[in-house]
This record gives sequence, C-alpha cells and structure tokens, in this order.
Amino acid sequence: MLAKGDLVTHPAMPAWGIGKVMKIVQDGNLLVKFEGAGRKLLQPHSANLLKLADDELLYLLVWKTKIRRGRPVRTFRAIPVVKRPSI
Repeated sequence: MLAKGDLVTHPAMPAWGIGKVMKIVQDGNLLVKFEGAGRKLLQPHSANLLKLADDELLYLLVWKTKIRRGRPVRTFRAIPVVKRPSI
C-alpha cells in the first residue's frame, strides 16, 4: 500500500524517473509527481507502481548560498537517485 511521501517508479515508463506520491485522491487514485513527466493521476492497481526502499536510494545533495539581509545563507536540496547494482 502506497502512502503520501513514498518514492516510486513506473516500470512501463522508466523515462519518467523517480516519482513522489503527493496525495491520495478520490477512489484511491494517486497524484504522483515524476522528475521527467510532472504530475500524473494514476490508479495504483493498474499502473503497477514500484515503491523504492531506502536501501535502494542514494541522495545527491545540492548546496546553494544566497545572500539574505546582507548575510550568506546556505541551503540544500536532497535529490533521490536509484542505486545501480555492481557489475
């Protein structure tokens, strides 16, 4: 069962990349935001979405420095990336 905040992939559409479940809407449909395709409203039983486990992911941290009120403020964004198996 998928919940809000889960990271998923769509096996039939790998070009969409990793998606995040944004919310569960009427009749159990899921609103999922994919990296490469934007927001999609999907039926979970027909889309066969695969939930990504934490041990399958790495996180790429992107740091930014902005100047606010004359002072530097560092922020970061964590981007999930699927691990590839070792060859």
